[in-house]
Amino acid sequence: MQNISPKFMLENIFLQITYAAERKCTPDWKLQGKTIYDRHNFILVYDGEAKLICNKKKFTISRGDLVYYRPGDYRLGTTPPGNLMKCYTVDFFYTHLALQNETWQLLNAPLPFDTLETITDPSLYSRIIYLFSNFIKMWFCSDYDRIIRAKSIFLEILSLLLHWKTNSDFNFHHIRKIESIIHFMSENYAEKLTLQNLADHIHMSPTYMESTFKKVTGKSPINYLVNIRIQKGKEFLRDGHTVSETALKVGFNDIFYFSKCFKNHEGISPSKFLDS
Repeated sequence: MQNISPKFMLENIFLQITYAAERKCTPDWKLQGKTIYDRHNFILVYDGEAKLICNKKKFTISRGDLVYYRPGDYRLGTTPPGNLMKCYTVDFFYTHLALQNETWQLLNAPLPFDTLETITDPSLYSRIIYLFSNFIKMWFCSDYDRIIRAKSIFLEILSLLLHWKTNSDFNFHHIRKIESIIHFMSENYAEKLTLQNLADHIHMSPTYMESTFKKVTGKSPINYLVNIRIQKGKEFLRDGHTVSETALKVGFNDIFYFSKCFKNHEGISPSKFLDS
């Protein structure tokens, strides 16, 4: 199997979900180990507990735990009568499609999860529980496009888990706040926005907001805003607006500064972009 980045993994993954359920265990519930399981399996516990075996390793799982069984794992499990497990579970196959030299390739890169993961970020756990609940409802609804919509929800779950697993400083609460700022920028890019405006929007200090924004996105808030403005500017230029008109429409009062930023981002000036 190949090692590929989480970003590539998410953008190119192809899923086949074979089973999904919200499981409220009875005292007789068991994970059987008579046969080798041939697919991937997630179990997310939201109440109670269970004792599991994966191959020869034993685990006790409870609220907040995510169990990941790989194809070929030997599985056993029971739940105590006095504290029955309640969980979401999903079985799936996956591969990754990549276009290389005009030929489609299948890249079966492994998911980076351990058998037992504990989600300690309360905001992340709350979001994933919410998504799993919607995923199960969609899986069992009668809509003609339920599979596509269920897959999209499961992909969001997988996306969050991958980012959480591969980023040591992952903080879902901060991510939601930065998403709110980005949405605010996208709606108000033509206005005169300052760090204080952006910080006030999410009730943070400007310094803390700026460092958090850069940690989440890899860019400063101002550079991110400039990028939004340049992308919007390209749309206006394509629609026939002049460079001067476009600069004003996307929040630049100085046409020369707009041209400089545009060239830094796109490699060509706005006027050459118009002629291309």
